[in-house]
Amino acid sequence: MQPSPRQGPSRHDPLPATGPAVEDHGRVVTANARAAGWYRRAQRAADPHRAAGALRLAVSADPGFGLAAADLSALTGAPGQQPAGRTMNWERHHIEVVATAAAGQAARAADLLREHLASVGCDPLAIRITAWLQPSTGPDDNFECLAGQLPGCHATPWSSAP
Repeated sequence: MQPSPRQGPSRHDPLPATGPAVEDHGRVVTANARAAGWYRRAQRAADPHRAAGALRLAVSADPGFGLAAADLSALTGAPGQQPAGRTMNWERHHIEVVATAAAGQAARAADLLREHLASVGCDPLAIRITAWLQPSTGPDDNFECLAGQLPGCHATPWSSAP
């Protein structure tokens, strides 16, 4: 049984016994299985504070997990590490989206996010982090619209005010 999206991190998240480490939608991540499990928890988190907690545990489980480190840096404002070594193509795009949002480049972040979503479909942390970090700049930024496009497989959007 899958935990509710509102539950916090738990030692009961099923970790794959064999095969590659994956995130919530089955995409391979460049991390160990335990870190991937914490990352899945962050993807399902109901608010940014729970996501940050799960991301801290993911980075602790695998300090080279650049995807989790970039998301944690964007959420906390703390300097993050650059992805060490290998990353998947979708991970590089995700990292660019959240880093651009964290840098306050709202229009570029929205454009990158749209491109990223056209490629991967659903990426709850990229959507939530980008929408959460960006105050509305007007009717054309569509951050609230993007945040509202989360599919039913994820909890409701986070409040957009950090």
